[in-house]
Amino acid sequence: MVASLPYSTGLTSCTNPDIYTRMEHELFQTDNNRTVDIRLGDTARISLPENATTGYCWTIDHYDKQYISALATEPHYTADGIGVGSGGNVTFIFQGKKIGIGEIALKHWRSWEGDSSIIARYHSKLNVLP
Repeated sequence: MVASLPYSTGLTSCTNPDIYTRMEHELFQTDNNRTVDIRLGDTARISLPENATTGYCWTIDHYDKQYISALATEPHYTADGIGVGSGGNVTFIFQGKKIGIGEIALKHWRSWEGDSSIIARYHSKLNVLP
C-alpha cells in the first residue's frame, strides 16, 4: 500500500517499508549538470533566477517524457508585480513517472528572437528509482 501524502521537503525515514511518503526535491542554478536520485512519484522543483522585464525567460527546451512528467511552471516575482527591473525566480516542477534516467533541458532566451538569443542553459538528469 502506498500512502499519498502532501509533498514534503527533506528526507523521510520510514520504519514500515509499506508506507512511503512522497518527497519534493529542491534544485537550484548550482545544481546545473547534476544527476539527482528521486523515487517514483517524487517531484523535483527547479528554481532559477529570472527577470522577465528584460524579455529573457526560462523555458523547457526538452525533457524525457518517457520517465518524467512536467507538472507546472510557477513564476515568483517581487510583491510589487512586474515593474521595470523587478526580478524573481521561476520554478519548474517535474515528477518521476517511470523507473529510469530522464534528462531535463531548460533555456534562458527571448522566444521571439529564436535560439540565437539563448544566454544560459540548465541541464539535469532525474534518476527515477522504485
